[in-house]
Amino acid sequence: MSRAKIDIVPEQAPPSDDLLSPQHFLEVINDLGTLLAAVYDRRTGLTRNQTRIVIELLQNDGQTQTELANALSIHKVSVGIYVAELEALGLVERRTHPTDGRAKCIFLTPLLHANKHVGQEHYAAIHGTAIEGVARKDYLTMLDCLKRMRDNVSKLDVSDRKKTGA
Repeated sequence: MSRAKIDIVPEQAPPSDDLLSPQHFLEVINDLGTLLAAVYDRRTGLTRNQTRIVIELLQNDGQTQTELANALSIHKVSVGIYVAELEALGLVERRTHPTDGRAKCIFLTPLLHANKHVGQEHYAAIHGTAIEGVARKDYLTMLDCLKRMRDNVSKLDVSDRKKTGA
C-alpha cells in the first residue's frame, strides 16, 4: 500500500513565547542550518547539494551515481545534474566502473584536492563566528545534547520506516 504525499503549507503560526515549545526548537534549528548553509554556499560558490556530494566523495571517493543518491537521499537524476555541474567546474570526473562497463564512478579531481582547504577554511571561519561568546563547557554540552537528539530521532526514523515499509 503506497501513501500519497500531500504537501500542506501550514499557516504561519505566531511566534511562540514558550522557549521550550517544539515550534521554537524547530525554528531555531532550521534557521541556524539555513544560515550556515547560505553563508557557506555564498563563500564557496557551490550549492548545498554540490557541497554534500563533494563531502561524501571526500569520505568515499569513486562512488557511482546510484551510490551517491542512496548515501545522500537525493534522487539519482538530481545527483546526475549536480555531478555534471561539478564536472563542468573541474571538481569531479566520471570514470568507467572497474567491473561494470555500463556504470561510471565519480571521483574528485586533483584540482579539488588541491583546493579543498579553501572550503575547510571558510567553514572554520563560519564556525568561529557561530560559537563566538559561547563558553567551551556550554559548547560541549550543546554538542552532546545535539548528538543525543540526533540519535533519538534516528531511532524514530528507523521505527517509522519499519512501519511504512520504506
